[in-house]
Amino acid sequence: VVLMMTLVFYPYVYLLARAAFREQGAATLETARSLGRTRLRAFLEVALPMARPSLMAGVSLAMMEALADFGTVATFGYRTLTEAIYRVWLGMFDRTAATQLASLLLLFAFLLLGLERALRGRARFVQSHRRGPGVTPAALSGWRALGATAVCGVVLGLAFVLPVGQLLVWARGSLDTGRLEFPSLLATTLFLAGIAAVTTCALAIALGYAARLHPSPGVRAATQFASMGYALPGSVIAVGVLTPVAVVDHALGWGLEWALGWTVGLVLTGSAAALLFAYVVRFLAVSFQTLDASLGKIPPSLDDAARSLGVGVGGTLRRIHLPLMRGGLLTALILVFVETMKEMPATLLLRPLGLNTLAVGVWERTSESLWAEAAVPALAIVAAGLLPVFLAIRLSATPRA
Repeated sequence: VVLMMTLVFYPYVYLLARAAFREQGAATLETARSLGRTRLRAFLEVALPMARPSLMAGVSLAMMEALADFGTVATFGYRTLTEAIYRVWLGMFDRTAATQLASLLLLFAFLLLGLERALRGRARFVQSHRRGPGVTPAALSGWRALGATAVCGVVLGLAFVLPVGQLLVWARGSLDTGRLEFPSLLATTLFLAGIAAVTTCALAIALGYAARLHPSPGVRAATQFASMGYALPGSVIAVGVLTPVAVVDHALGWGLEWALGWTVGLVLTGSAAALLFAYVVRFLAVSFQTLDASLGKIPPSLDDAARSLGVGVGGTLRRIHLPLMRGGLLTALILVFVETMKEMPATLLLRPLGLNTLAVGVWERTSESLWAEAAVPALAIVAAGLLPVFLAIRLSATPRA
């Protein structure tokens, strides 16, 4: 289980570390070399400390994802809090015990956040001058090149080539078995992911624009609080969402029956509305951080120029900010879309009867040892998961002055 999670979650650390090292200019390392440091000591004493915030952020993300994981531990029969919440909720129908377990899991999540802050320390590492040209890659040869290629090849083979190759073998022999159900799983997943992505990004734009127009401490605190959901496991959000949504659902049903004489049943919890709400809470931070960064790059002088020409707040957002944020908006939509496709704990706990997604389909088949039938939906999730990876690599490879 530990090896599996390491191979799955190491990209969180790798991508952030790669971006951090690429942001460092060659002048800093050259200064260290001119002071008598070797290449290794310059890396350990200069480059590595400057990348420490990104490294700690990647480690904390990997730890929180491991804490929230359900599919891996359930498949290997490893008992965790996330798996226990599912068994207590759907196996024993004890929501009180599930809430208690979710509170304990929430405590661990906040402890991880505190640990990440502590590991960063109070030191600050900044470049006081312009970045300048990047570090020139060193060309390896001989046994060094062979060793570096072998290490990267082993990691790539174990983490991607081997499992995807096995999935392709299974999928080839199970197309007839999964042909009838796969289109419905794909359609449901795309529908839920599309609605969640659009809703989450719209809310993130509203929060980011409110913080831009009124940058008071209260507004900033509210936006940060609203985007804390990504630090919480999906099972915790599902347990926390159900109680208030159920209260609103019963009140809505009672009100419609009293006013109009209609018996509508469970409108929210009996449909995908509660599940979509959980998706928004879970992934709002992903879209907000991306869009807030894009919005922060737009100079305030453009807002002042638009107002001087008589354009209102809504017109400024529609005609100036949104076109300039097009790249960040597309990135946020893709990230939320893919994260929603992969989300399983919240989907398992909140889905209405008869609603299945690709992630749920994979879990149901693997839990019954139907590995071949799980291959086709699993490959669809893998294909979707490659989109943000290619996007991140392309953006980080863009040269910067």
